[in-house]
Amino acid sequence: MTHVVEKAPSVAEYDSDFTTEWSGALYGVRRYLGMIGLGLALFLTGIEATIVSTSLVTIVNDLQNSEQSSWIITSYLLTYTGFIVIWSNFGNVLGVKHALLSSLFLFTAFSGGCGGAQTFNQLIICRAFQGIGAAGVYTLACFSFIRIVPPEQYKLTTTIAGGVISLGLVLGPLFGGAISNSGKWRWVFLYNLPAGAFAWLMIFLILPAHFPHRSPPPTKESLSIRIWQKTKTCFRHLDLMGAFIILTACSLLIAALQEGNSQYAWDSGLVISFLVISGVFWFAFVGWEWFISLHCQTISPVFPWRLTHNRTFMGLALGFFTTGLPLTVCVIMIPQRFQIVNGSSPIGAGVKLLSFALSSLFGIACQIAGLFPYSEIASTPKLWLGQFGYLVLAGLGIGLSVSAFYMATSLVVDPKDQNIALAIGIQLRSLGGVGGVAASTTILHHYIQSRLSSSLQPQELAALLQTTTAINAFPSDVQLHVREVYAMAYSAQMKLTGAFSATQLLAVALMWKRENV
Repeated sequence: MTHVVEKAPSVAEYDSDFTTEWSGALYGVRRYLGMIGLGLALFLTGIEATIVSTSLVTIVNDLQNSEQSSWIITSYLLTYTGFIVIWSNFGNVLGVKHALLSSLFLFTAFSGGCGGAQTFNQLIICRAFQGIGAAGVYTLACFSFIRIVPPEQYKLTTTIAGGVISLGLVLGPLFGGAISNSGKWRWVFLYNLPAGAFAWLMIFLILPAHFPHRSPPPTKESLSIRIWQKTKTCFRHLDLMGAFIILTACSLLIAALQEGNSQYAWDSGLVISFLVISGVFWFAFVGWEWFISLHCQTISPVFPWRLTHNRTFMGLALGFFTTGLPLTVCVIMIPQRFQIVNGSSPIGAGVKLLSFALSSLFGIACQIAGLFPYSEIASTPKLWLGQFGYLVLAGLGIGLSVSAFYMATSLVVDPKDQNIALAIGIQLRSLGGVGGVAASTTILHHYIQSRLSSSLQPQELAALLQTTTAINAFPSDVQLHVREVYAMAYSAQMKLTGAFSATQLLAVALMWKRENV
């Protein structure tokens, strides 16, 4: 009797069966309804970081844990960063529509969990799972935007997608501030439930079942057999090892930056161990992706090694990373400065941030010209109106850079790499953002502990680390000093963002190509 050994299909063979390009874009009303569903899903994840930024002080004061406040942001950004490429890979193997609907369901469900959280730890855990879902929604919705139209309309649709993201940047601080002003901060998360359900229904009804690929030929196999075969195929081709390695590397690095000089000293065994192990995992990730890209044809890598030979894409990758830190740090830390240093209300902080958010239209030089002077403004509670001019310049530059890198990605790689290339770019931007939040938190803790420990009693310093409302209980001269220290810390954070903005010049140099003559 002859035994036939089943041979696992290669990625190329798998692509020929399942990832054939969609035979045509959506047209008419169906395309517009698809854009509404995708746009709403993209808007919900785009607004999430900024809507929390103006609500953070209110949330922390209610749950009484100021020292760990940044974990509300970081837990979301950490899982968001770690799962972007994973979801993209999952979409490549199992199908974009199924992956998008799954991630949107996860994001919506845990948004409800955040709104119902009763303790600080519960909120952090729900935010982490919310970030997992948001990662898939963001990257798969961005990719779907450019696949529901013909290639000649890519530029238009990426502009629309960029506009949706910018709208979230503008409206997030206002919505968050307005909700927090009413004292009902939980609606910062709960509004996602009806909106997310509506977006899920629109995507389910409008996008074709096998979007963006052709439907497979008819088969007599039962539904259960087809599901089992698709599940086996999915796990056979997913780069689970690469996903695990990069998630571990990111988690350890961010945890070290977050806890350094806060819960633990920089030279503590725990922080040093986290940094060293993270470095080992980063090297392991590079080696693993190189190996499976060149020597293993059955796994779809989360970072195809062929992209490293594309100098323009590598410049874009650096550009994504270096725009992530200024964008994220600015929209999270500037509203806190307005509230803690200048005594603004949450809605007032959101309105003041408009000078940054509404002007997202110009380049790198504007970032440098805006962020460095903003870091030198006087460290006093008095609100100097001239600082809004610096925020306008910074917003001009960051907005243009983010949009330009996003729009260029689909144009510099092969169509089969568009999904994964866009996911890599978004992941690098998120990694820059979460690293920036962690580094900014470290700077803030350093200033508070080094400059206030001599002027505050230990119990007063502990109360301040618990909630910033403790400032109001100090004598007026002490209040002034505390607000000045906070102002100096926020200025130091802006110097960090300015340095990363300047690094974008290197990204442009990598992307530069001379015209052939």
